[in-house]
Amino acid sequence: MDNLPYVRRRTRPMPSVPQGVMVDVWAQLDSVEQQRRRAWLTRHSRTPLHMLGVPEELIELAGLYVTEWALPPDVPSISLVVQQRPRPRRTD
Repeated sequence: MDNLPYVRRRTRPMPSVPQGVMVDVWAQLDSVEQQRRRAWLTRHSRTPLHMLGVPEELIELAGLYVTEWALPPDVPSISLVVQQRPRPRRTD
């Protein structure tokens, strides 16, 4: 968190794209890239971004634009970083 001001100064804004994590589209990937990603997921069971463990909120706060992998249709989407946001805690 101490480096957020530095990262924000170094980030170039792109007005047409919201900051944060965006998921690409599996169907738009060529077959070579789909095979490469399937091999990675077989080896690691998670996307590279998920393996880093960087919270989506920190990516947004830093003003970064990060593309998360879309997963193959037969892989549960729960492994996407953007779908693993912490659930609100009960306050009672």
